[in-house]
Amino acid sequence: MELVTNKVIDEKGLKMEENFEERIIETIQKSKSRLSEENRAKLNELELFKNKVPYQILNGWTDLVYELGKNIEELCKLANCELPQIEHIKSKYASLRFDYYFNSSVPKIVEKLIDSLIYEAEDKSERICEYCGADGELREVKSGSWKLVSCDKCAKEKDLKCLKN
Repeated sequence: MELVTNKVIDEKGLKMEENFEERIIETIQKSKSRLSEENRAKLNELELFKNKVPYQILNGWTDLVYELGKNIEELCKLANCELPQIEHIKSKYASLRFDYYFNSSVPKIVEKLIDSLIYEAEDKSERICEYCGADGELREVKSGSWKLVSCDKCAKEKDLKCLKN
């Protein structure tokens, strides 16, 4: 194998990440530009998130994600099981994405209830401005390169166009 700028090329010529931990740290650093320190601190109040999650969301979804995290913590406490590990919290296709896993076996009903909480939050996110948290609707950047949810005020400030069905 030959070392090439933080990548390793295996015998088949495929590039592989040399250090997974460095990638996680880099992702967390990049995410700091999206969420204010105040909102990051609010989310880190919950044990579920405490300095363990790269937040790839904008400030407008902070309350939604906080509520989701609090509900998951309460459910796990009632079920007397460990908290799940959060892989990431991000915006994708103008909707919240929240992926998790457990390190050990938990009752299936706990996973189903957590999934239900996540689906509810994902659904709500499609109507909440990603910038400020007000009621919003689906919009896209004028270039059409990506879609997001925003209110009228933020859409005007960011020069976004509305996508009405």
